[in-house]
Amino acid sequence: MAKRKLSQPDDQIDLTPMIDMIFLLIIFFILAGKITSDMKNEHITVPPTETAEKIEIPDDWGHHVINVFGSSQNEAAKGLPPRNSIQFDGNGAWRSEGSDDMTGYQKLRNMLDDVYNESDHYLDPKTGMFKLPKVIIEIRADADTEYRVIQEVQQICAYTNDPYDMMKPRKPKNPKNPAEGAMPFVNLMFTTRSARDEK
Repeated sequence: MAKRKLSQPDDQIDLTPMIDMIFLLIIFFILAGKITSDMKNEHITVPPTETAEKIEIPDDWGHHVINVFGSSQNEAAKGLPPRNSIQFDGNGAWRSEGSDDMTGYQKLRNMLDDVYNESDHYLDPKTGMFKLPKVIIEIRADADTEYRVIQEVQQICAYTNDPYDMMKPRKPKNPKNPAEGAMPFVNLMFTTRSARDEK
């Protein structure tokens, strides 16, 4: 009976699967890194205050200040307004409790309506339809205020979103004449203050 010689084990390791895995990992990290950098580019950056310009307010125009506090969360014991509080001309500090509560925004719009009705007006030079108040609204916020809150305050001032309908875009009362019943404030200026400054 003849003995068969056992085959010798292969001394070389097949590296092909490992090379394939390395190339797949490289491709994955390249694509994931590009997606991350694209997302970073979409972040909103606020210019530093050094680039701001001082605006002279005409004598016959009104000037009102909306203070938005974003830095004083859990500091009610110190007498500071709560986070994302809004004050109009220093009166009526409030904040909305949760995303479904629009009470603060509704109060702000009611105060703006009163200012609109008491102000002198001029016709919108672009369309000639809207009556714009001779009022400059200054939105003043600290660095810790969420951009979302500033944007919503701006939308309320411009009369584009309805705080009585969950901040959905406002529909004109008369589609043929969108200026009918509209009370927009378009002369807005933005200023910053110290994170703990209440003024």
